[in-house]
Amino acid sequence: MKTLFLIFGALSFGLLVFLVGFWYGQPLLSRQFVLRRLNQAKIKKTVRAKQSHELDRLTDLSELLDSTARQLRLGKSLASALQTAAETNCVTDKVIGDLVMATSNGEAFGDAIKRLLDISVPSDLAFTLRTLELAATGGVGGVLALERAAIVLRERSVNIHDRKTQAAQAMLSTQVLSWAPVVVAGWLIVTSTAVRNFLLLSLAGWFCILLGVGFNYAGRKWMQTIVSPTPQ
Repeated sequence: MKTLFLIFGALSFGLLVFLVGFWYGQPLLSRQFVLRRLNQAKIKKTVRAKQSHELDRLTDLSELLDSTARQLRLGKSLASALQTAAETNCVTDKVIGDLVMATSNGEAFGDAIKRLLDISVPSDLAFTLRTLELAATGGVGGVLALERAAIVLRERSVNIHDRKTQAAQAMLSTQVLSWAPVVVAGWLIVTSTAVRNFLLLSLAGWFCILLGVGFNYAGRKWMQTIVSPTPQ
């Protein structure tokens, strides 16, 4: 009985300290919480927008290379084929537009691409420019290079979709696995007197509860850190 009163007194004192601290620290905690949530939402929105833009660019570049290869098979020059493909697929990328304008005015593909690669461009766009530079050497190999490069870009797009799907599945599994022990522990406390007495009326029980909740929370946050996208 004495132990029970001590536990009840410690819990009451802890609850009092928590309420007082929460009462006086609520404005600061609320502000920090809101700012943190807004920052996380902004980061997630930026990452989603970046991924969506990357997927759109991969689709546009693969269609551009395919269309350019078809125009080359019809007997057009690379400059004319690229210009027709860009107009047909409504390519809005500034680097591709500069390349089309430069080669249409008579500048060599090698010189134009070298100048455009001096600026920082995404890896998939640099890959497309290098492929066009290779295709400018002429011959059937250039057409095959364009077609193979389009396949590679489509595979990159598929891989991005697969990673997003697998990350969503991993997060769902994490949520289920993190809530399952809580539900089971709650059910045991309600239905079993022995478990309830051990977990709620003994120091070892409270230690087990705190240890389990801590590991559960740490594992969930660690999984979120692994699978969640981060801005580059």
